[in-house]
Amino acid sequence: MQNVTEKLRVNFMQAPMVEVSELSNLFFELTNKNCNLKCTHCYIKKNPYKKEKDFLPIERIKQTLIKARSDKLKSVYLTGGEPMTHPDFNSILRMCLKVTNTTILTNGTFINDKKARFLRKIDDESDYETIFRISFEHYNEQKNDLIRGRGSFRKSLFAVQNLYKYGFNPIITTTTYYKEPREKMFEGFREVTKKFGFDIGQINLKIIPYFSENKFDFKQVEERNFNPDNLDCKNSKIVSMKGVFSCPALCNDFRARMGYTIENCSDKIYLDTEKCYVCTHHNTKAFANDWM
Repeated sequence: MQNVTEKLRVNFMQAPMVEVSELSNLFFELTNKNCNLKCTHCYIKKNPYKKEKDFLPIERIKQTLIKARSDKLKSVYLTGGEPMTHPDFNSILRMCLKVTNTTILTNGTFINDKKARFLRKIDDESDYETIFRISFEHYNEQKNDLIRGRGSFRKSLFAVQNLYKYGFNPIITTTTYYKEPREKMFEGFREVTKKFGFDIGQINLKIIPYFSENKFDFKQVEERNFNPDNLDCKNSKIVSMKGVFSCPALCNDFRARMGYTIENCSDKIYLDTEKCYVCTHHNTKAFANDWM
């Protein structure tokens, strides 16, 4: 038992440490359990037979924005679960747009023509920009729906079409699940969106690493040649019902908990999880917008 404890202590000390330099990207997990899709590879574990009301209170969001507001804050991100299931979503979006640019990470299935027109109105009321990131798994409908559920591809693509119709510049978000090179993914999605006149550029494709649950050795992270400035945890935090965490992929994981409120939390993060290994392997921001 003593040898096991000593080994764990050594491994923990080996994990690289990243210190938050400035808060540029502030994420809000509006809900953890509520989502209308059941993606087979989702890193959020939930009971498929149970609906839980775990919506982040709007007052908590308001107070966090007051404390975090600064010239260094480049974007607020609304994520989940599916953020648009939050009953106060429209009010939250308006609140965030009073502070800075706001990015919505959504599967887009709630964005029909009427909703896109309404979102255009909200955006026009603000001096800041609303950025939509619509999640897919693949540019091929069958491959996409195999992971995200039947009919999800067409619903998400319809959202992209509606947003483009009302003057937004939506970003397609996908993962490395199928292990295809970026250029092949880009050309595949480009062919799909060109059918309704949307000729996407490189900025319109965001690729997120596939977070598998494979076991790893902490030394793999320690020995990885990566730049901490390229990681989300260098200048990002995410607020959820359970507190403040260092990374959206580790939200509600006790190993990444930094504190309960944004003004009273640690600025040091240890890269000691399997998801940290994935990020250091790709050496890029997994969740924040690439240009921010």
